[in-house]
Amino acid sequence: MEANHLLHPLLPLSAAATNTFENINVNDDRLKSISSNSHIIIRLSAVVFIGILSVWANHEAAKGFHLAVENQPLASAAGRRFQLFYVSNGKAARLVLNASNFVETLLYPPPNSKMKKQVRRVTLRLAGRNLTQIAAVESVEEQDFLIHLSPSVMEQRDVDSAMLRALRQAMARVWLYHNNAPRSLVNGMIEYITGLPGSPAVEHSRGGGGGGCWKDDDPTAVARFLDYCEERKRGSIQRLNQAMEGSWHDRTVDEVLGEPAQDLCKSYMSRQHLATRALDSGPMGLAAWHGGLAASTF
Repeated sequence: MEANHLLHPLLPLSAAATNTFENINVNDDRLKSISSNSHIIIRLSAVVFIGILSVWANHEAAKGFHLAVENQPLASAAGRRFQLFYVSNGKAARLVLNASNFVETLLYPPPNSKMKKQVRRVTLRLAGRNLTQIAAVESVEEQDFLIHLSPSVMEQRDVDSAMLRALRQAMARVWLYHNNAPRSLVNGMIEYITGLPGSPAVEHSRGGGGGGCWKDDDPTAVARFLDYCEERKRGSIQRLNQAMEGSWHDRTVDEVLGEPAQDLCKSYMSRQHLATRALDSGPMGLAAWHGGLAASTF
């Protein structure tokens, strides 16, 4: 009897089984609840991530443009070199984007970035023959631009430097407003952006016969004058570009520079004359000129 008694469970078998099943069901419910909550969190996170990604993509698309690189004359030595060293590895596209970023930063620094010229598409194409310029820009249609790269660039000793200068020049023409502005000023601004002018004490203006300063026929002379204006009043280049978006008149330069352009031109030419004299006088005269320049700059 005692042995038989010891074999009985402390709880009835049916009750123990019921409790076990109930515990399993409770645990399953909890697991289902946790799993369901996890799925909800994952879905919400995915929605938020996709939303953020969409906003970022729209932002990037809004500030960028479609870029294409074309190479037609593959039979020529310049065409083969362009294809091998700049098209096949994506280097040409990177150089265009770097040049564009340089020009945009110069012309449209914050808060002017909201007034940036609209550019939808830029196509870089190696021309079939040498051009009079290293790069020419054609406005195909509104906001679409075609850059014709002269094959002569591929023949330069330092091709990378020649490419950088050509593309910076081209993107300057793309991003500049130049609806009705004088050609001399537009070309001078492109020259200024392409390669910032050196010291006027060393490189004095040759005087292209167009009246000097911003009306000079020599883009390099205009670029040096613009450098002088920027030195006197920071932001002159950006303000000139914005002014060239609208209608142009003879007083536009006066309004942008904050003083009569004729007076500013006289001041610049006087400085150029003194610089030339100092240069002709040797190191002592040049040092004295630099001292006077430092004292007069504001």
